[in-house]
Amino acid sequence: MYGAGVRAVPAADGRLGKGSSVRASRLLVITAAASVLVGSLMAPNAAVSQEREAAPPSSQQLTGAVRAGGSPVRAATVQLMLAGDAPGTATMLQSAATDAAGSFRMTVPAGVPADAVLYATVTGGIAGKRQLGPDVELAASFGDIRSGRVAINELTTVAAGYSLAQFAVSGSLGGTSPGLQNAALMPRNMVDPRTGQLTKFFQGAPNGSSTEALATFNSLASIVAGCAEKTNDCAAFLDAATDAWGVRPATTWQAMTLLPTNPSGHPLEVMAQVPRKPAYSPVRSEPPAGWYLALKFWGNGRQYNGPGNLAFDSHGRVWANANANWSNNPKKVCPGQDVFLLDPYAPGQPVTGYSGGGLDGSGFGISLDAQERVWVSNFGFTGEFCPIEPTSNSVSLFAPDGTALSPDDGFLDGPISWPQGIKSDANGNIWIANCGDDNVVIYPGGDPSGFAIADATIPSAFDVAQNTEGNVFVTANASSQVYGFDSTGQPLPNSPFGDASLLPMPLGVASDSFGNVWVSNSGVVEIPCEPGGELEVPTDIRLHGSMARVAADGTITRFGGAGMTVPWGIAVDGDDNIWVANFFGERLSHLCGARVETCPSGQIGAEISPTQSGYAFNGLQRNTGVQIDASGNVWLANNWKTVPEARNQYGDGLVVFLGAAAPIGMPLVSTPVQP
Repeated sequence: MYGAGVRAVPAADGRLGKGSSVRASRLLVITAAASVLVGSLMAPNAAVSQEREAAPPSSQQLTGAVRAGGSPVRAATVQLMLAGDAPGTATMLQSAATDAAGSFRMTVPAGVPADAVLYATVTGGIAGKRQLGPDVELAASFGDIRSGRVAINELTTVAAGYSLAQFAVSGSLGGTSPGLQNAALMPRNMVDPRTGQLTKFFQGAPNGSSTEALATFNSLASIVAGCAEKTNDCAAFLDAATDAWGVRPATTWQAMTLLPTNPSGHPLEVMAQVPRKPAYSPVRSEPPAGWYLALKFWGNGRQYNGPGNLAFDSHGRVWANANANWSNNPKKVCPGQDVFLLDPYAPGQPVTGYSGGGLDGSGFGISLDAQERVWVSNFGFTGEFCPIEPTSNSVSLFAPDGTALSPDDGFLDGPISWPQGIKSDANGNIWIANCGDDNVVIYPGGDPSGFAIADATIPSAFDVAQNTEGNVFVTANASSQVYGFDSTGQPLPNSPFGDASLLPMPLGVASDSFGNVWVSNSGVVEIPCEPGGELEVPTDIRLHGSMARVAADGTITRFGGAGMTVPWGIAVDGDDNIWVANFFGERLSHLCGARVETCPSGQIGAEISPTQSGYAFNGLQRNTGVQIDASGNVWLANNWKTVPEARNQYGDGLVVFLGAAAPIGMPLVSTPVQP
């Protein structure tokens, strides 16, 4: 993440603790069973009708084909489903049988809202000479498709199941906008809904053979095909796909909606059901740490260069900053002068860059306020050979459409000095952690001219979070403490909190719904906040860190495990569970938070991801930012290359773990809330 003076140092020895490796299932907190209303379209309730603005179209026809195990499925039952307003509340619109060629036709009834989510399930039928058993259920997400050609097979089943996992109960879908709608579109990044074939995006760089995701995907699709062809033990697979709460899926479709919520439950047993002659290839040669699916986004491959953090707008689009400009010429790897907006749900996954407003090597600081304006702090990163010296003294502001609202040299009021974390509180005040001046600058109501400075010296202030009581907490990397302030910037009683035994070299901080803030303890990272400073890059996999809960009264409890290795960013999901980005080891960590009823172990701080590996994925690099979106996806910023290079050490894009977390509302302002 940092510019010149990169060097590697050996790490101290350390051991990771042992614990359970389970993932909280949303089925526990959703008490209603799936409710499928068979028959004609039921009118949506009044509240939902008021939210939907698009006029319903006239009826239109879908023409589809069903295949399993490479053969058309004849005499199968296809059900066209309308997703409801909550998981488990889908309504069946129409049912049809496939013909000898596996084809079917269905009419989407007039009155289905344009923004409603449609999907289909398939049961029964004959593929080749084999009758499909009751445990075989295929599915496909149609989303906003209302007419034309569609396909349903094993590939569409896996893509839909993982993308919509957080909106499913017993395979019945429902949820709120835009999370549900976006989740219904995510499968199109993997499988073409018209043909049922893999997309170019999924088969090529930065995905395809560049990461293990395609092999994982093909392995899962081959398991479903094996169930259809009876070349594996489908009952054993469904046993292995049982979630952390003991809920066993009844069908292959249900299994694909449960596996993302408990990916490390039974990885060996799932792997055992990949047929010897898989229907899709390549497949995995070894079991993964967990059966999660992760996609990588990098725009045109020449846009992201050291993204430090990210934030979502109300549509689910992803804003991300960049430490430096991309170039093959080391002398042109200079302070980043763009902020990027990714729409992962639009055709082609477009990434648009916006410049101006004083952008100058942004680091960890990017967030949206309640008006969806984008605030970016300019720490001043650059490449080792760049002749341009960054100023490290400004904040930039952009309108929701990317128009720069700050001056050409940014907002300098404060003054600003090597800024990192930047957040809006519930009242619209912007809090900026100044690593260089050891303080926090506040822009009241987002007005730089009326700036104030919180009343404390905060050694190497790094990140900011507001709790549910309205108090703001700031990590102090150099003193291994957290400072607490009331909403006016006055210190809380007994602030600062902690010491090196509880908060060793802290970085990221995030709040939950109980008034706690959660801190990622790097254990080794000393942030260089002055000209000529350098970051010591750990090289030893045994090096690890921890996280800590800071209660509203300042009481601190430290937790380890879950594969944490130099933790950096930290996020809280809609179930109040914790996600940690690691600057070392190419893994994501997942731990229980304060809402014990959403954690199978019932223990605060218990590890969910595996002790030794976390959720390891070879598409990750050195990660800093981690955030949760309204579709239940976990996004990470590939900030640095795994093995930094002097000519350009910066990472190359964003990675998303599909359907793994309980969704939160967007944009994230103050504390996370469920959609």
